[in-house]
Amino acid sequence: MYRRRSFFFQAEEGIRDPLWSRGLGDVYKRRILRFSQWKQQDFESKLAHTADELEQFLSPLCDAGVDIFHCSTRRFWEPEFDGSSLNLAGWVKKITAKPTISVGSVGLSEEFVATYSDGSAEVAGIDELLSRMQADEFDLIAVGRALIANPDWANKVKNNDMDSIETFRKEQLTELV
Repeated sequence: MYRRRSFFFQAEEGIRDPLWSRGLGDVYKRRILRFSQWKQQDFESKLAHTADELEQFLSPLCDAGVDIFHCSTRRFWEPEFDGSSLNLAGWVKKITAKPTISVGSVGLSEEFVATYSDGSAEVAGIDELLSRMQADEFDLIAVGRALIANPDWANKVKNNDMDSIETFRKEQLTELV
């Protein structure tokens, strides 16, 4: 765990150095740290297996000045630890009282890795997302593959035009090149 955190501290020192910030001032005042609780090669491998371990990981980062945590999971709707429905971003917010961003298969039926073996991920509703956001479990949501398939995804959701949202297909990645 220490080695994973040490990179952040090295980067943070560089960002705060006036010489390297190029006079951009406020741009560097908010520090967002994105981290994943899983590995693509081993889904059972976790950075923290308990809330206490997660707190041990987060405390030095908060002390170092992280303002917002971007918490990556394979499926945003899955509970992070037994005995609670909170996802990773929910736990991080509970432990740190800092704003959090959640991510993980938003608007899709399949998680990230399965999409590439199966070739697509069907459109899924966002009721669970809205429920968690209304409960203030996390503050923001990041959307990935749904935006690749639908660059206007946010507008379609805002206008309740869910029927026009297209399925994500891995071939769409080649269209961006």
